[in-house]
Amino acid sequence: MTSSIQSPADAINAALTALGSMDRIGNLYDGSIISKKALDIYGQTRDALMIDGDWEFLERNVNSVLLKQAPMVYLSPWTSQYPPQPWIYEYAYPADALKIRSVKPTAVFVPNFDPQPWPYSVDNDNNFTPAQRVILTNVPSAIIVYTGRVTDPTTWDADFTEEFIIELAKKLAPGLKGLDVEKILIPEQGQAKQIAKSNQE
Repeated sequence: MTSSIQSPADAINAALTALGSMDRIGNLYDGSIISKKALDIYGQTRDALMIDGDWEFLERNVNSVLLKQAPMVYLSPWTSQYPPQPWIYEYAYPADALKIRSVKPTAVFVPNFDPQPWPYSVDNDNNFTPAQRVILTNVPSAIIVYTGRVTDPTTWDADFTEEFIIELAKKLAPGLKGLDVEKILIPEQGQAKQIAKSNQE
């Protein structure tokens, strides 16, 4: 099943197949009732599954981007130019991160064969305009380990794709129950029948 998943529409169509439906969409924006319902749940379902699982293909290890650092000597009053206490370093939250897995120091000479967990906290720094999501820790030159958002289905692991299709089917099923088949196939532009037919050929 998963070898033919090249696009979001393929994943939705696979979910429809899993439900025993003969309906198909051309893409998430073809205007059909099914595509509209799928568009409402697609991204949220994908991201939730990526966050909840421990998928190796989503793991990212990146060098941190330092935003703020506490002074070496205590200064009073403590101002917003420093990270909130008791943290020493404030790093930027990676743009494609869905979940921070850990923070670790950069290996200087040899690999760390006995890694220990380092405390960290995810916060919103309202002193930026607009407010910026940040990572607070006491680890200098930290490596940020996180679960990244991957939107291209062709790069997903087969196990993830299979589970994603199942989740899509579960969420699509209630919305499709009791709908008239002709109404499902006919979008506002009147193109869905032709799209569904060409997609099956």
